[in-house]
Amino acid sequence: MKIQIANFWLCEDGQLAPNSLHVNGRRQVQIAQFLRAAAGKPLNRKNTITTITFGVVREHASARVAEGYMLQHEAEIPEDGIVTFFCPDENEAEDVFYFDYGLVDTTDADQIGVSTEHSYTLIGGRITTVKPT
Repeated sequence: MKIQIANFWLCEDGQLAPNSLHVNGRRQVQIAQFLRAAAGKPLNRKNTITTITFGVVREHASARVAEGYMLQHEAEIPEDGIVTFFCPDENEAEDVFYFDYGLVDTTDADQIGVSTEHSYTLIGGRITTVKPT
């Protein structure tokens, strides 16, 4: 899988494949409680929010380069925009999914020698196969 926000690659193919990919969807739900009713009634208020978390491990030429990359990386990431998910298979066919508007909620980075481990949390509305305009 490849993941991009506003034409900035968070995760590319090959060694940068995402790990620990997790998708969570939720809707706004209101609980109606009627006078003398036997039970409350949940009402779907829609407003779907999808949260996606994943990690990426990057290898660098040296520990110094890894440290510099880790310190500057968060500032380089666009805060919001169209998020695109490319899902290729072994036959080079590809499914593409979008958040029409998504944002990076959190980033986290750790350095281990010449490697950096980054985790991202993206938040958006519904995921769609229709490219936003």
